[in-house]
Amino acid sequence: MSDTSNELLEKLDTLIEKIELLTIVTTIGIQKEKLLKGKNKTERIEILVKLGLSNDVIALIVGTTSSTVSVRRSEIKRKKKKTSKQKQKTKQPKAGQNVK
Repeated sequence: MSDTSNELLEKLDTLIEKIELLTIVTTIGIQKEKLLKGKNKTERIEILVKLGLSNDVIALIVGTTSSTVSVRRSEIKRKKKKTSKQKQKTKQPKAGQNVK
């Protein structure tokens, strides 16, 4: 393919990503009351992170800074890792225990 074709394909990919993001943000805007009602800021951020939104977009929706979102995102990851490690520990048999 020519350089021009590659550039056009890259621009199309970028455009598709932006359209997808716009669709998600619009949907959230419409459903915001149902989706985020009664949730604290951390819970709202966690929901929006799961939807794949960027820190900047989440910050706009929640009414905070992207730095705060970044910190909360890190906390969510650590919490997930800790929870999954605890689940793995409870599934592993103790030494000397019979495994069926």
